[in-house]
Amino acid sequence: MDLVTRLLAILRRMLAPLAGVWLMMAGPAHAAEPLEYAVKAAYLAKFPAYVEWPSEAFATPTSPVVVCVVGDDPFGPLLDEALATQQVQGRPMVARRMKAVNRDSGCHIVFFGGNARDEGLRSALVVTDSPSGGGVINFVLRDKRVRFTVDDEAAAQNGLAISSKLLSVALSVKPRGQRG
Repeated sequence: MDLVTRLLAILRRMLAPLAGVWLMMAGPAHAAEPLEYAVKAAYLAKFPAYVEWPSEAFATPTSPVVVCVVGDDPFGPLLDEALATQQVQGRPMVARRMKAVNRDSGCHIVFFGGNARDEGLRSALVVTDSPSGGGVINFVLRDKRVRFTVDDEAAAQNGLAISSKLLSVALSVKPRGQRG
């Protein structure tokens, strides 16, 4: 029994520094995630200034721009804070969280954490968290920075016009009229 106790003590002394190193290595990966989603929330708050929706997308001239987060919410209060300070052509911005979305959800921007499932979403700016997400705008991580791609063809199909200013800062743009 005495030998077992001594072996366990030696083992603990050897493994403790390794556990510390493991925790230090794991820390930055988790620390970067809140910053990543703060940047994405800021983008979601700024995108509407560069998008033109059809007039029928809003019930009144002062109706809010509704940003819907579908499924798991990676933003927490970050999105609400980013939207609280923004207005688009006199319209306030609000966030909604929902499990599923359809054409009657009243969403102007729809954020999907994974691949987009936007069948039938008209007049919605679909934004995904995946480079191959199938949205109008897809977030991409490049060199530890949040960037985005734009599918202008998908925007046209949803009745949206994306400003050339936004297209010029995108990582890549799939132009209108280009299928597949």
